[in-house]
Amino acid sequence: MSNFVQQEINNRNRWVYFTRGRWIAHALYWTWVLFFGTILRLEQPITPSALFVNFFLTNLHIAVFFYLYCLYLIPYFFKRNKNTLFWLLLLLFFFLLPVSDTFFNLTYLNKYMPVAERLPADFWSAYLNTTYLYLGNFMLFSMMLFFMEKNEENNLVVELEQEKKEIELVKLDLLKTNISPDFIMRSLSQLKRTATVPEPYTPESIITFSELLRYRLYRGKQLQTPLSEEIEALKTFINFINYDQLHNNLKADLKISGDPSGKDVAALALINVLEPFCKVIPDKPADIKLNIHILTDTLLLTIHYDKPASGALVSDLKQYGQDYINLYGSSVQFNFENCEDATCKIEMTLPLLLNDGR
Repeated sequence: MSNFVQQEINNRNRWVYFTRGRWIAHALYWTWVLFFGTILRLEQPITPSALFVNFFLTNLHIAVFFYLYCLYLIPYFFKRNKNTLFWLLLLLFFFLLPVSDTFFNLTYLNKYMPVAERLPADFWSAYLNTTYLYLGNFMLFSMMLFFMEKNEENNLVVELEQEKKEIELVKLDLLKTNISPDFIMRSLSQLKRTATVPEPYTPESIITFSELLRYRLYRGKQLQTPLSEEIEALKTFINFINYDQLHNNLKADLKISGDPSGKDVAALALINVLEPFCKVIPDKPADIKLNIHILTDTLLLTIHYDKPASGALVSDLKQYGQDYINLYGSSVQFNFENCEDATCKIEMTLPLLLNDGR
């Protein structure tokens, strides 16, 4: 896996100067060299053979130097922090390739070049001219690569922001749709028990559990849900708990003040906060009381549990609070404490959004 990731990084670094349309800059650069450096300075008729000699062969060595620099030296040495080796190889190529280029020009190309463009017959004078040419074009080429790097950096910032948003959405979906296996197993055991030993509430218990699962699946795909629907789902959940309170050792009670109509709340926020209490059957009968106070743009939720929370319940509640704070920011406030009277208390503030009543 690590080799695959490294390979992808290498490919991205290697071809960064040619992706996202940046190859056009290279095409424009060589078009500029072709037009201003070759065609306008040719004294002979412009023919394919003349262009081959005066453009392709003349620029062959410097092109090799440029693309060794951007396709090999930068991605494999500079971007891997092998700085000493990078500079040694760069200087080596910079001073050795002009030697080959000068020799090639003096022995072959000079006789095809316009008189004014020919290199001096003396090797070292010709070498210095070639080196100055390399230096000037290298500075221009490096500036072009620099602006490409800045463009890639800006694109990476945008991509990272987009990926962060996508990750947050995935985390939100996981948070909302993640149903505890312990809760599922306990609920199924409850349904199995009521089906084996028929109780008056057996049909209602099965229906309410089905409605609860259906609501989770439907609303779990959405960021916000109408507060009135969330409260109805919470009532359904509480009814499911209370149907078998004698075997589950848990009784839930809900009180609501305020008008929920025309307001939206984070999807499944009220359902998920109650679920940790239903994962494990208490060793003794316990009561959980939920008080919801609805304001214009805020929902205040207070939960009183008449037993001290410990172990997995404490961990689940703290994780729930931290998850919703991470997802919705400072507008969510979550406080949990075990009280001195052997009970625990949860206070939560959720932001509400006004809707059009649909």
